[in-house]
Amino acid sequence: MGIKILHISDIHGDTYYINSIGNITENADAIVISGDFEDSEILNLLSNYGKPVYVVTGNMDPINIRTRIQRYLIEGRVILTGSIYLAGYPIGTETIKDLGSRLILVSHYPPYGTNVDKAWNGANIGSKSVRKLIEEVKPLAVLCGHVHESRGVDRIGSTVIVNPGPLFNGYYAIINVDDNGNINAELSKL
Repeated sequence: MGIKILHISDIHGDTYYINSIGNITENADAIVISGDFEDSEILNLLSNYGKPVYVVTGNMDPINIRTRIQRYLIEGRVILTGSIYLAGYPIGTETIKDLGSRLILVSHYPPYGTNVDKAWNGANIGSKSVRKLIEEVKPLAVLCGHVHESRGVDRIGSTVIVNPGPLFNGYYAIINVDDNGNINAELSKL
């Protein structure tokens, strides 16, 4: 069974687009947020659309927010959704090493040295540890955010890397995985 994911990131507490994303969630099987939502109420609003919500935190999320979002938080955990596993970074290689072709890694930080980790000045600012994990585990995809100006889709080997861009600017991505593990990532704007 395939899966369709609504992937968003970098909401930064702005509910404007959360209130207008409902029609997009109708056809999604899950909502995945790659950090920097900044307010637990955002996750509660998204859960009102009746789809499972999975999240990792970002550098702008308050450290004490974790206690309020446990039901959504997948950092260090593996969740089976349809025939695909979602794993939240940070997570140990041993936990996910055998899931590669059925694994989607969710990280706030993009992997270093890709087209989705370039700052406005062209410098790569992604995570070397995320890249190392990708090279070791070879997941089907990595859903990330953080670098607002590097919205896009890239690859490391066969792993598809998706940075949907910041939702506070109306950006999101739809990730479709078919029964054979083929993946399609579509970037869109509200």
